[in-house]
Amino acid sequence: MKAFWVSLRGTLRSSGEGRDGDKLNLLIVFHWIVTVFSLFYSLVSWWINFHPGMIIMAANAVLLLLNLAYLKHSGRFQLATHTFLLTNCLVAVLGSTWFSGGLFSPVVSWFGLAPMAATLLLGFNRATFVWLCIAMACLVGVGWTSYTGWGAPVLYDARFNAFFAFVSLLGNMLLLFFLTQIFESVKNHALTESDARNRELKEAIKRLNEIRNQLVQQEKLASLGSLVAGVAHELNTPIGNALTTATTLQDAAEELQRHVERGDLRKSYLLDYVSNSIAMHALITRSCERAATLISSFKRVAVDQTSEQRRPFDVRALIEDNVNTLMPSFKTSNVLLEVDVPPHIECDSYPGPLGQVIANLLQNALMHAFGEREEREVRISASKEFDRVRIVVADNGVGMDAQTLPRIFDPFFTTRLGQGGSGLGLAVSQNIMVAVLGGTITVSSQPGSGSRFTLTFPLHAPVRDEHTPVSAFMSL
Repeated sequence: MKAFWVSLRGTLRSSGEGRDGDKLNLLIVFHWIVTVFSLFYSLVSWWINFHPGMIIMAANAVLLLLNLAYLKHSGRFQLATHTFLLTNCLVAVLGSTWFSGGLFSPVVSWFGLAPMAATLLLGFNRATFVWLCIAMACLVGVGWTSYTGWGAPVLYDARFNAFFAFVSLLGNMLLLFFLTQIFESVKNHALTESDARNRELKEAIKRLNEIRNQLVQQEKLASLGSLVAGVAHELNTPIGNALTTATTLQDAAEELQRHVERGDLRKSYLLDYVSNSIAMHALITRSCERAATLISSFKRVAVDQTSEQRRPFDVRALIEDNVNTLMPSFKTSNVLLEVDVPPHIECDSYPGPLGQVIANLLQNALMHAFGEREEREVRISASKEFDRVRIVVADNGVGMDAQTLPRIFDPFFTTRLGQGGSGLGLAVSQNIMVAVLGGTITVSSQPGSGSRFTLTFPLHAPVRDEHTPVSAFMSL
């Protein structure tokens, strides 16, 4: 018996795939077990001289084998299942019950097998309820005949009453045991497969999150790299001017020294030297101040964007720092950048993440907004509305169509795939606005009318779990 059960489990596990395969396995094994029991009860019926029972159970075994062959040939699971239930309920159980005493037959308890098998094979649905009703109708019909006095015949040797009852109850018990054990095996097999797939899914999600976080970090580094390139390009002009002027001033000083050594220094030459020196010193000072301003702005932006520190800051100063670092890119692209932000909008929040959002919007405008347009303009405005701040970044570019606009914040969505667009900037920006700053970001756009991004966030950022770093919210 143990070897048979191990073999049975092996057959069950090797046939079919997924839930449908498990149900098919269950139906096949049900066929074989009930066929064996039908033949066994056919022999028992012959032993107790219950000839109708012998014929009925033998016929039931043949019908089950034919149905199994049909299932193998056609693969029609639903029809084969209903045929299996119909054969056992109406042929085997009802027939054997009627010819062995009706309601008082030892076989009457077998009616409960039909709805149970239907539930295991078909699940909880209308068909299962129908089979429950059929089994109950058969039982009520048998009971009604006994109640009305139209009793069912008893066509087996009465000397075997106890034996027949014992064998029927024992068979019912064993049949229930085997069916439930098979169902448990199928269920465990399905759960094992489900656990394996869940582990694979979790591993895939983990790898996806790692790749996504790497892409987000690359996006941040690319943004800082763009700032570095722009600032370096912009520094060339003031530093070059200062260097050229300082060289000219040095040459003039050496010439003055030669005149002094020769003793032919004239007053007019000295006055010209002093006048030129003052002008050149002023030019050097302005150039150095411009370079210092650029470096200071870049330093603040770079530190903020790589910092998770919450601190008080002025919105106008933050925007101007980001504008200063991106101005070289706007000049190169011939885009006019206007800033209309009033002073003294003080926030207690995260300047780094907010600056990253503003930089993302400005870079997005440079990359996507204008196309072949000659007149290019981006305008940043801000206002304080009660306890909230409203920042608007608007352009006069080509705008977005109805297909692009709903997907603008989707991760990895870009209209410039393979042309430098990663599709992460706006998705990261939305996550920062919602998860870090406790605000919102919305967009409105029409083809030919430009785009308008609106940032709204509280003056005081929401309190968050101190054990959770801000960077955890700055991915997708």
